[in-house]
Amino acid sequence: MKTILVIEDKQEVRENIAEMLQMARYHVVQATDGRQGVEFARSARPDLILCDILMPGLDGYGVLHILTKDPATARIPFIFLTAKVDPAHIRNGMNLGADDYLTKPIDDIDLLAAVELRLKKAEQTGQDVDQPGLADFLDAFRHSDGIPYSSLRYTKKQVLFTEGDAPINLFYIRSGQVKHFKTDVSGNAFITALSGEGDFVGLSGLILSTPHGESAEVLLDAEICTLPKAEFLAFVANHLDIGAYFMRLLATELNQRDERLLKLAYQPVRKRVAEALLLVHRTFYSVADESKRMPTKLPPNEPSSGKRSLSMTLSRENWSQLVGASSETVIRVLSDLRAEGMLELSGSQITLLDIDRLTRLKH
Repeated sequence: MKTILVIEDKQEVRENIAEMLQMARYHVVQATDGRQGVEFARSARPDLILCDILMPGLDGYGVLHILTKDPATARIPFIFLTAKVDPAHIRNGMNLGADDYLTKPIDDIDLLAAVELRLKKAEQTGQDVDQPGLADFLDAFRHSDGIPYSSLRYTKKQVLFTEGDAPINLFYIRSGQVKHFKTDVSGNAFITALSGEGDFVGLSGLILSTPHGESAEVLLDAEICTLPKAEFLAFVANHLDIGAYFMRLLATELNQRDERLLKLAYQPVRKRVAEALLLVHRTFYSVADESKRMPTKLPPNEPSSGKRSLSMTLSRENWSQLVGASSETVIRVLSDLRAEGMLELSGSQITLLDIDRLTRLKH
């Protein structure tokens, strides 16, 4: 019997979906929010995941981001549930690695057809969610077992590589934060991506055999493993499952960068600020170890309403580079969001008070 994980914060919707699936003889595991969903995905190892997008605390995008970084859950078919039918909304989820979308209210025939189709495709392509080769590779990377690499401490503002450099290493972040950025002829920088614990850095240059198309700089003191190019390519060539994993990782990485550049060109600054806040939240907030990534505090007058506040610190320069606007403009928009009750500001620290409203704002 196939196991399906349903992650949905609204009880009536969740139970209706579970009932339809159980009538079709699927075993159903129910999670009431994103954090619980990640925990159940890791423990139950379902054959497929159905996940709502707008949830308090950790939203559906955050769930997918975390699960795709974990080799034990990276290949589980993933279907988003959403009440919004918006091409940009759907493209964002697909770029993150979602397999399909179902719109609410969900028709029972559409639901069962989508589930059956995704399960069949997984079987036909050999999409086994258990990846011992990849798990062994990452475990070796974490614990110095059998992979010839060095592990070094990096301090804030140290550069891993510069745009135009020839790629010579693959980097794996054990702890800390790294920013990726491009610089124009006038010296203005734009942050194209952020990487945190468990992420690989410098992948595109190695696989495509081209100079780095961006620079990478340590944002917060980090421990980073370095694997030489020749050893990495040889390892990938001899392990097809690992090679396929890195190709998917590269495709997702390139799609996400294209999406950010598109938003920079067409979205108003207010939406770009909301997107930047949520990007930092998704990248540096860990369900498994939240105390080390982003301290959580609830203001004394904060009601118990399902909202979650997350404190994060970046310099004005980095926020400006992340949004693609002047520091003054970004500060003005942040002040507006504070006045509307979505966040708190204290020096360089920003505390998100209402992630649901920020998520709706960016769309």
